[in-house]
Amino acid sequence: MALVNKATNEITLKLVYYGPGLCGKTTNLEKIYTNPKLDQKGKLLSMATETDRTLFFDFLPMELGTIGGQKVRVQLYTVPGQVFYDATRKLVLRGADGVVFVADSQASMRESNLQSLGNLHDNLRLNRIDPEKVALVFQYNKRDLASAMPVDEMSVYLRSGSAPVVEAVALQGVGVMQTLREGVNRIIENVRNHVDITLAGAPQLDAPDLTAGSGVVFASEGGPKVNVQGLSAGQPAATAEGTAAPWADVPLVEQPSVAPPEPAVFPFLRQGEQAASGPPSAGMFDPGEMPFDDPADDGALRAMHDSARAVVRALEEALQKAKDHEAGIIRRLRH
Repeated sequence: MALVNKATNEITLKLVYYGPGLCGKTTNLEKIYTNPKLDQKGKLLSMATETDRTLFFDFLPMELGTIGGQKVRVQLYTVPGQVFYDATRKLVLRGADGVVFVADSQASMRESNLQSLGNLHDNLRLNRIDPEKVALVFQYNKRDLASAMPVDEMSVYLRSGSAPVVEAVALQGVGVMQTLREGVNRIIENVRNHVDITLAGAPQLDAPDLTAGSGVVFASEGGPKVNVQGLSAGQPAATAEGTAAPWADVPLVEQPSVAPPEPAVFPFLRQGEQAASGPPSAGMFDPGEMPFDDPADDGALRAMHDSARAVVRALEEALQKAKDHEAGIIRRLRH
């Protein structure tokens, strides 16, 4: 849930990219991270296995300025979509304020999309997050493929409802920043309206099940995994083999054919709100009034720190178990 840290005068929002394997989650974060319009960002962290990765970085959207006197920090995560890593997906969803569900537009991926969406709802409930209230955005990726389903058909079978839908070609950067804007905007609206997304009475998070799947099939035409650790903004990414990625020369902002260029990455402050430091305007939400524990309290800060360390330890343990499981499968395949 959104955290208000009075020590740093920041609100931290967590947005998780979810979806089946090879749908484009990693590509979205790589495009966002290398976008030259985004500064004030942290280091891109990656927990890699031989088949998939969990990525994370955070940044301060300067276009937002301060809201209610608090700077807004956004944390972006991807979850692995491959069949071995359901335990990791559960852990990454802890404390999420919003989710971007990246759906593969290919007709052959319909069942995988549905299974992954059902898996998302289950894991949100296990984390005591209400799937009906959490900020949710759908991205229909790979719209450039001949096998892409019509948008209306996808919205029917995915039951997107009133959630925003963004068409994208993540490899070319099309729709990537628009999706990010929609996700952050939805989270901020929830915070402004004091929407409690916690699910009362939900069961505790179960022990990790490393055999659970997320619905990936081999028909997915995902692109090569790209390593962007250590890249500076605007620097071309390279594939794992060291060659330039096929989309390295493509602009990192939306193409004019999809949406007209916008002057800022996050131009969605409400009219009358200020994008600079100073007293909040009338009608702006006051983080001090939000129903969250006061992080200035030493006990609350220690509890937050202990919780964060516990999540990191659990992620490391789940990753090691997944690697061992994967290594065993690879050995069996080679024999």
